[in-house]
Amino acid sequence: MATDFNRLRLKHHGDAQKLHEILQMECRHKCGKKLASTLGLCPGFEFPSVALAEMSTSDDVASLHADIIDEPCSILDMTAGLGIDSFHFARKGCRVTAVEISHDAAEALSHNVRAMGLDDMVTVIEGDSVKWLEENDAEFDTIFIDPARRDSSGRHFSFSQCAPDLTLIMPLLLSRCSRLIVKASPMLDISSALKELGVKSCDVITIGTTKECKEIVLDICADTVHDDATGVRISCHTVGGYAPYFISKGNDGCQPGYMKPEPGGFLMQPFPAVMKGTGGIVNGYSKLHPFTHLYYSDTFSDSFPGTSFPIIEVVPFNKASVKSFRNDYPKINVASRNFPLSAPELAKKLRIAEGGEEMVFGVTLDDGSRALIVTGPGVNHVR
Repeated sequence: MATDFNRLRLKHHGDAQKLHEILQMECRHKCGKKLASTLGLCPGFEFPSVALAEMSTSDDVASLHADIIDEPCSILDMTAGLGIDSFHFARKGCRVTAVEISHDAAEALSHNVRAMGLDDMVTVIEGDSVKWLEENDAEFDTIFIDPARRDSSGRHFSFSQCAPDLTLIMPLLLSRCSRLIVKASPMLDISSALKELGVKSCDVITIGTTKECKEIVLDICADTVHDDATGVRISCHTVGGYAPYFISKGNDGCQPGYMKPEPGGFLMQPFPAVMKGTGGIVNGYSKLHPFTHLYYSDTFSDSFPGTSFPIIEVVPFNKASVKSFRNDYPKINVASRNFPLSAPELAKKLRIAEGGEEMVFGVTLDDGSRALIVTGPGVNHVR
């Protein structure tokens, strides 16, 4: 039975020590998987709040952030929060100055630095990181910043609406480091964001799981940020040991060919981070339709950056197939790609229950026709 933490708080209202213990229990419950490495290394890890625990970077993603750094260097983490990125940077040998504006978060961060034995590698500063940088002459090899994207008015995706506003402080940041690494929302439009910041050259890193894109990272070199010739390089990373997929902005003019899916072949869906970074274009493979971001191959490919589904049958989407589909597949998972019905609407129209291992994709093919592609369980590739 799941623990009711709110009920526990009401029961122990007024008992500061007990409420602190309940907070730690709840945060460990919520973060047990995403912070398994950190909590395993530091049993005495302290959480300052549930909100910060929920918003914190996972160990897997923080590890990818640390992999961006080629060798030990000096790093300013301007929005340290729970400190997960700072800890991963430090364990790579970097000397980190971690600035956190929240008093409670800064206190917890200082405690955790000591508990993890990183006193010599991480220096915690409580305060506004922009003001601190303005008032100090400190320079760093790398500045890492994750602007706050939520406030009382909701979520924000453009940098000018985040805190701090990067559009106002870019000159300051670039004057104090050789490299600026910016963590941003997965909803960010990459081209618009680069224009907003005045960046003409950088590495763009999309990071996600096999289910969703988690974030976009801009890796900006201060010396070439305004260099048209260098251009934009994109790498798409999926956590879990999958190999990254690389593309240079400009070679997205390599449009794929198109093929009709057939039973016995494979329907292939790019990982979400690949979709975000490339706009759905994976070179060397054939799509179903320009706007149906699914690919097809007659044979199994172990290098496709995504999930492959063995095709059982391809059914034209018409009145007859809608009427009879439930007889063959009363229970099946449903997806919709460039299709007039959403997945829930399609499931309702087919009168089926969702579940099981098989999938049906409602799709539009290159000739404009609609089809139902029934597949077996998907297999992830590129490890």
